[in-house]
Amino acid sequence: MYKRIVVPLDGSDLARHALTDAAEIARLSHAPIHLVRVIDLTQLDRYGLYGFGGGGAAFQSLVDEEVEAAAADLEKIATDLRNQGLMVTTEVRRGGVVFELQQVAQPDDLYVIASHGRGGISRWFLGSVAEELVRRSVVPILIVRVLTPNAAATAGNGVAAVHA
Repeated sequence: MYKRIVVPLDGSDLARHALTDAAEIARLSHAPIHLVRVIDLTQLDRYGLYGFGGGGAAFQSLVDEEVEAAAADLEKIATDLRNQGLMVTTEVRRGGVVFELQQVAQPDDLYVIASHGRGGISRWFLGSVAEELVRRSVVPILIVRVLTPNAAATAGNGVAAVHA
């Protein structure tokens, strides 16, 4: 069975949809959950094009602030899961999201990740961390598809398993 359930989170409500399935799998397999958040400094929307104009010290301060916020968010989620009797660890990494998630993978891990399940043009333009991770992963991935209310009426259960 799985030795660890890895749940990549990005701070969004969408990503948190993976937690229910991850918790259930962890209960059934007696595996710990490892929550991971990757801070991609090239994708920090709140700083914008001119956000780094304050020099090295200002940049480092912004990075530290982002890492601290991510760690606090993960710890809050971890506490909720621990209160359910689950073993949970957390990790904040810096770098490219898919690359860093690949580095986290250990033998016998299972990744549980939420996805919009976009298709067609929107996937082409927006890309997808889940899709890229599936292409590059060396461990199995369970994708929890988050459906809008209209899409849920016409779709199945919204869960897709992918084995690397």
